Amino acid sequence: MNSTIGQDADSYHKFLDYSVVESGNGFVRLEMTGFDCHRNRQDYIHGGVLMSLMDIAGIMAGVRNGDERKPAVTVNLSCNFLSTAMAATVHAEAKVVRKGRSMFFCDCRVVDAETGKIFSTAQGVYKFL
Repeated sequence: MNSTIGQDADSYHKFLDYSVVESGNGFVRLEMTGFDCHRNRQDYIHGGVLMSLMDIAGIMAGVRNGDERKPAVTVNLSCNFLSTAMAATVHAEAKVVRKGRSMFFCDCRVVDAETGKIFSTAQGVYKFL
């Protein structure tokens, strides 16, 4: 498992087994291999896993400022599922679209790591603690 925020202390992050492949300037890209434990009975990556990845990417995009990290929580995550996620590996991407003193807003999506096909999108609202 690759190093990322919270994985050492949180079994859910360990379960997802994602890694940060790109980060900087209000943007984060995570990568996750869709193992059997992430899939539903139809063999698609479960929607809850896709939402979790987008939520985690959104938080990471907003809380990282160089080496400094401010804790934050999710206020709202509005998700749309566009296609079934049959991919072996997915990327969850998030970009900050607005950041204030107490809150920030992100556009997020999960795509096929190989083809770029979009599986889901979300808009997240986060509050700094």
